[in-house]
Amino acid sequence: MTPTQFRVLVTHNQVHPVVLERLAGIGAQVDLMQGPITEEILIQEIQRVPTDAILMRGNPPLTSKVIEAGTRLKVIAKQGMGVDTLDLAAAAKQGVVVTTAGDANSAAVAELTMAFLLALRREVVRLNQRMRAGYWDRPTYQGQELLGQTLGVIGLGRIGRRVAHLARCFGMRVITLLRLKLDTSLGVAAVSLPQLLSEADVVTLHCPLTPDNRGFMNRDAFALMKPGALLINTARGALINEKDLAVALSEGRLGGAALDVLSVEPASPDNPLFSAPNVIFTSHVGSETTASIERAARRAAENIVAVLTGGVVDAECIVRSGGGEVKGER
Repeated sequence: MTPTQFRVLVTHNQVHPVVLERLAGIGAQVDLMQGPITEEILIQEIQRVPTDAILMRGNPPLTSKVIEAGTRLKVIAKQGMGVDTLDLAAAAKQGVVVTTAGDANSAAVAELTMAFLLALRREVVRLNQRMRAGYWDRPTYQGQELLGQTLGVIGLGRIGRRVAHLARCFGMRVITLLRLKLDTSLGVAAVSLPQLLSEADVVTLHCPLTPDNRGFMNRDAFALMKPGALLINTARGALINEKDLAVALSEGRLGGAALDVLSVEPASPDNPLFSAPNVIFTSHVGSETTASIERAARRAAENIVAVLTGGVVDAECIVRSGGGEVKGER
C-alpha cells in the first residue's frame, strides 16, 4: 500500500491526533485547510488533488458544487451529528457515503442541557450577579424544584433519550411528540405538539433541522406554552424564530431560555435575544468536552477507514440518502 493511496481533506485547521494516527494506518495523506474557506476555495482544493474523503465538523457548508467537484470522492465524515450543512441529495447522486459520529457526543450535549435546566430553574446566573453586586437574597428568595415538573422533549433520538432519562432521575414527568414506535421502557408519554407545548414547564429541543421545522418555535408556539415556561435549545439555532422568542421573553410570557445555538454563528451582535431578559448563552459548545471530542474524532476516522478500505460502517453512523435523517435518529 503506497503512502498516498488515499487523500483525506479536513475542512478545518485543527484535527485530533487520533484522526491522524488512524488514517496514517491506511497510508492516507491528510490535508488541513487553513483560514477562511469559501465554496470556490473548497472546489479548487478538491480539484487540485483528487480527494477520496472529506472530514468536516460544521462550516463551511458542502454544497452540491463542492461535492460534484469531488470526482473521486467516496465518503464525507461528519465529526458530529447535524448534517444540515451539506447537500445530501448531491452526495447520494454521486454515490458518496455520508456518516456522522453516532452516539459520540450524546452524553456531553445531554449534560449541558441538564446544566441549563438547573441553572434556569434555580436562577443561578441572576443570583450570582446579584450577590456580586452586594445583595443577599436568602431572606426573600423562593426558587423552584424540578421534582414534579413536566419536561417536553422535542426530538427523542440519542440525545433526547438521554435527557429524558436524566430528567426522570430528578423526578420530572417527561413527554415527547407522538411517534409510530416509542420505547415504553423510557417512561415517556407521547402527545401532540400543542399538548406538549401547553403542558410542559420546560421545552427542550433535540431534533435535526429540516426544511419543515425551520423556525417552528415561533410566536404561535410560544402562545401555547405555559406562562413562565422555559425553553432550551442545544440542537440547531434555526429551529427558533429568535425575534419572536425575544418578544415572548421581554413581555414575560416565557420565564427564560438557554441557548447553545443561534441562527447565525458566530453570534451576530444585533441578535434581538441579547437584549431579552433571562437568557443564558453558550457558544455552540454542547459537544465540546475532552472525552466527546476524542470519541467523535475516533468515530469519524473509523468511518473513513471503513469506507475507503471496504470495511463495514457502524449502521448508527450512516446518514440516509433521503431527507437527511440519521439512522436511529439524532
